[in-house]
Amino acid sequence: MYNAHIEYKFKPGMLEQGVALWKEGVYNKITRAEGFVRVQLYTRENEMMAIGTWEAKAYAEAFMKTGVFKDLMASFGEYLLEAPVNKTYELKYFETKELL
Repeated sequence: MYNAHIEYKFKPGMLEQGVALWKEGVYNKITRAEGFVRVQLYTRENEMMAIGTWEAKAYAEAFMKTGVFKDLMASFGEYLLEAPVNKTYELKYFETKELL
């Protein structure tokens, strides 16, 4: 599995608008993408981190080639303090616990 993390830093008071734009522009598309496994969105203060998990790196790259990130950045306009930071990770170990 392959994980892509993107960290965003928003101007004060712009986080909720950013979350809404991300949901509209990314979430509604990523869940239907080939090779998609899981997506998570975390927030704190004026920061947001999106983590996409894919069956393989090639699926993540194909999804990015659809222009989804370019469109998202255009929709963010002046909301961001700085350019997003992209980090990628190859999954080595994973464990989960079923909750009753």
